[in-house]
Amino acid sequence: MIGKREFREDRPYSSFWSKLYITKKQRRSILKWALYGVLLLTLSLLQDVVLARFSLYGATTELVPVGIFLICILEGGESGSVFALISAIVYLFTGTPGGVYSMVFITLLSIAVTIFRQAYLQKGFGAALMCGAAAVFLYQLLEFVIALFLGLTILSRFGGFMLTAAMSAVTIPILYPIALSIESIGGQTWKE
Repeated sequence: MIGKREFREDRPYSSFWSKLYITKKQRRSILKWALYGVLLLTLSLLQDVVLARFSLYGATTELVPVGIFLICILEGGESGSVFALISAIVYLFTGTPGGVYSMVFITLLSIAVTIFRQAYLQKGFGAALMCGAAAVFLYQLLEFVIALFLGLTILSRFGGFMLTAAMSAVTIPILYPIALSIESIGGQTWKE
């Protein structure tokens, strides 16, 4: 028994991740939320730099709220609502939305459509399309009502707001596969 060691020797080299004591599942979760952030940043750049130059009867697309709604619908009520609040605050700081009320509308509508989807619909493309489109149209309607109340727009601009909602809702089928592939990275915590 003299030749046997009682304890194992420490490894001479350890990776950065092992020093942080982050498990593989936690690393995947961090990667997933970082990719969601990159997706929203890309949508913001695409919306503000490229698509803002093109308008149809004064209407253009709003991709960031669509992305926030879609991510919240896919992630569920608990983690999706926190993400919706944080990303709505960051979206407010970009200066693109109309005002502080936009942040409140995005957060509350994200939570409302996610709860509706979880309570009444099965997870899938049809449910995400229906709930995301409803959220976009309600968001534009609420923004129009507040802007009308504050005197920032006139009643005849209602069609422009609804055209913006329609053009934004058309992007849901394009964004859905991207968001769904990111959503599957961290694994499923709850099976419906």
